[in-house]
Amino acid sequence: MIEVDSGDVMHMRDESFSELLDEINAKTRQLRMSMALFWVASAVGVIGMLAMGGPGLILWAAIALVAVMVGRWLDSYRRTTVLYYELDGDAEFAYRSLAEGFDALSGCAGKWHIEAGGAVQSLTTWKRNAGASHLVRRKATTLAYKLPSVIKSNLTPPSIQVGRQILFFMPDIVLVLDGSRVGAVNYADLNLRWQDSRFIESEAVPRDASIVGQTWQHPNKSGGPDRRFKNNRQIPICLYETMHLTSSSGLNELVEFSRTGVVAGFEQGRRMLSALPRQRLAQAIPAPANDVAARPILEVAERRSPRVGKVLAVVGVVACATLLANVLRPGTTSSTALPLPVVAASSSAPPAVETAPVLNGEPSPAVSLPIEAAVDIDPAGMDLPTDPVPDPSLLRYTTTDVNLRSGPSTQFAVIMVVPEETQVLLVDPGGSWSRVRIDADTDGWMANSTFEAR
Repeated sequence: MIEVDSGDVMHMRDESFSELLDEINAKTRQLRMSMALFWVASAVGVIGMLAMGGPGLILWAAIALVAVMVGRWLDSYRRTTVLYYELDGDAEFAYRSLAEGFDALSGCAGKWHIEAGGAVQSLTTWKRNAGASHLVRRKATTLAYKLPSVIKSNLTPPSIQVGRQILFFMPDIVLVLDGSRVGAVNYADLNLRWQDSRFIESEAVPRDASIVGQTWQHPNKSGGPDRRFKNNRQIPICLYETMHLTSSSGLNELVEFSRTGVVAGFEQGRRMLSALPRQRLAQAIPAPANDVAARPILEVAERRSPRVGKVLAVVGVVACATLLANVLRPGTTSSTALPLPVVAASSSAPPAVETAPVLNGEPSPAVSLPIEAAVDIDPAGMDLPTDPVPDPSLLRYTTTDVNLRSGPSTQFAVIMVVPEETQVLLVDPGGSWSRVRIDADTDGWMANSTFEAR
């Protein structure tokens, strides 16, 4: 038996995607905060159970749940690369063809990954394996639409599980995931061959398979049943289709399907994608007027971890430490109340509700302001102007995660990544790029195709 296996995914690289691969692999190597915080919460829960008994179990469950939720939220920023695609013209048609071919593959009742194979070289082996000329070791595989855990995108690509590796067919590249490492194969470098194979099916026959013959579990040299074996049953011979995926960078995978004539459509989509012009937006391609290009990939952005997440993590650790200190303090009981945080106000800040301005050298009676009052009073009793109410016609909402840049082009630096459904204010509308304001301290330029009015 010869193993059918791919080479090291780190050798599967494409020059135009080297920076993206380096970024993805760097993120996969980062500490998974959800697991780290879970184990910290588990340690806190064990101590709580030892000190409190039964209620400690509830305490551990609550702390662990919060820790995992906070950890996943942090991971969504720290361990995530955002890929934004906008397909048009030939790129859209080619990728739709690939998806339709993939649907035909996934619709087969039987799908297997061939792990190893070899020719039968002895008569004894031939008799014990129903007269097969070759032996294969296979395992049922999965075809699904999904993304790698470290990638967020506005589309979900087809994927094929091939042993320990997973192939993700993105519009511009095939990503190969092997554990925590990611490689890439260009569609032009991806070779796909297929052929029909007659398979002696010793397991259940898939419902859509074609049976083209019969053989015996233990045949004799003439092809009939060997009478020396008891319970020598007949076995069906099915006609399957085998797909072989290879590349010059080391990809080598074999997948088998229970129905014939299904690989050709998938190969047609691959061939159309390989013929598209390959150029990346990261190479300072000027955006067209409507910010829609025919190239498969249009934007690669990294979402930065906000400081709010770090603050929440610190607050959570301090709260757990305070809770344990109160639980383990001598003389305390299990009904110890959690300490409330105290916020100290600056002595120079004006009172929030009442003011007593001085008139003619004598203090006037205190005047209570309603909560709804839109007037701020400074220490000297002067009215401060409030922020103007924005014009509703200038409000826009982002339709996806989008880069806020320092200028009206992809050549300018990224200030921040604005999440989907964020309200922005138009400051300087333009033809393809507009200057927008996120808050009082943040403004920049954003492509017009990434937001809309409501």
